[in-house]
Amino acid sequence: MSAEAVFVRTWTVGGGDFPYQAVLTAYRRWGKALVPDGLLDALCEARSQATGTLLSFLDVLLDKRDGTYDYRSYLALPLLTPHFPDRDTLTVLLVADLMRFELAACDDPAGPLPVMPPDDALVQKRLRHGLRVIRPALDRLGWAMPDTDARTVWEMVDSKMSDDQRLMLRCSILPVDVVHDEYLFIRVLQTFETSFAALVRDLESAAGALTAGNAAAAEEALHHAAALLREVSPMWSVVATMRVEAFRRFRQWTEGASAIQSRHYKLMESLARRPDPARLGSAAYENVPEVQALVMTGLPSVDEAYGTARLTLAEHAAVGAAMADFAASVDAWRRTHYRLATRMLGNDTGGTGYTNGTSYLAQAREIPVFK
Repeated sequence: MSAEAVFVRTWTVGGGDFPYQAVLTAYRRWGKALVPDGLLDALCEARSQATGTLLSFLDVLLDKRDGTYDYRSYLALPLLTPHFPDRDTLTVLLVADLMRFELAACDDPAGPLPVMPPDDALVQKRLRHGLRVIRPALDRLGWAMPDTDARTVWEMVDSKMSDDQRLMLRCSILPVDVVHDEYLFIRVLQTFETSFAALVRDLESAAGALTAGNAAAAEEALHHAAALLREVSPMWSVVATMRVEAFRRFRQWTEGASAIQSRHYKLMESLARRPDPARLGSAAYENVPEVQALVMTGLPSVDEAYGTARLTLAEHAAVGAAMADFAASVDAWRRTHYRLATRMLGNDTGGTGYTNGTSYLAQAREIPVFK
């Protein structure tokens, strides 16, 4: 029996502080896909005694054992969701932690996830892109510091974190392999999910404002959504630094976890415009049945609210321009996603969500955001 399994069984019997660090170290030593059965057995026993955040953490740790592994558990979204309402803070925490990990690789290439460590030039490129993403959020939070480097930003962010935030960051990174670049991949996807959740709130606000005849509020929400998506889009530049061979190594363990299962992305799409029947009945929505059900029971959309809103000609034009602004930001995001996926996967590789991979993305990028 491993030392980590002993620590977990000791907690199950006697309580006290759960051995988070020992468990996380073990998972990063083997990768989630290859954790020994003895530790998994001990974690299953511990789950019967767990509640709250610890229970959510154990569910994420045991997803492959339970047969519940998917995009949501791969990204540990149950641990991030409570933090989604504060989009700026969570974005800063995720990206700053990614920069901390890259800096640690410079200091010790043999540290956690030691396979295929990046060279210093690649790390510096990633740090520049990361800083570019979080600067606007740092400004809004009042955390901005002029002319700082990534290490200084991380130290500043670290000093401001609460215990809950610190635990969330530690527990929400559970790579399936031990390849360095998977850390980057997970944090990028988590950052996008954080922004999709914020876009959902903006589109809900826009639809509600149009229903109430408040054109100015709808216009503001749509422009805010467009600006937010453009602001986070440089994360694609971070993805572009990922080595293809590294991606293809850890991807062998990610079958069943795909962005096609992103609830927030599908909510964003559906709140903009009700999907056509063929799209609603496709694998894209069958993979998110709760969103599919919401749409089928009448989820309000911006497109529908705009079509029935009683607006002046000037208001109609202003809201239409804001809708076009948001649509352009989504189209740009989709094009970049497709381009990078093609580079990583090739043209004929299937997707991890049992789709046709890049051919699915090629079709999806043609879907109009609004009618």
